[in-house]
Amino acid sequence: MTPTYGNTLMGLAASRPVVPADGYTIAYYAPQPRAVIEVVDFDDRDRLVPYGGTGRVRLTTLTKETFIPGFLERDEGERELPYAKYPWDGISGVRPFRELAATTTVGVY
Repeated sequence: MTPTYGNTLMGLAASRPVVPADGYTIAYYAPQPRAVIEVVDFDDRDRLVPYGGTGRVRLTTLTKETFIPGFLERDEGERELPYAKYPWDGISGVRPFRELAATTTVGVY
């Protein structure tokens, strides 16, 4: 079993192994090429935050049926470095976007 993060637009993002060397950080990697997540600046959605920085999740989805570029998710988190099995950016510390947190319902499924 592995922790996952996702929704209908993204699909499920699997986590890299959770190990002591990473401080038991749970980092998720989107199921590329179907979905690409980026962690962007809160005030400038066109600027990625540096690795380890906190920002809002921007999702681009491309499937046979639909293309949704640059959708701002209801989540925020920290940008993670690529991982050997997932050689693209990841995200950790996923939580409701601070401006929506008070009105967001969070569940575990």
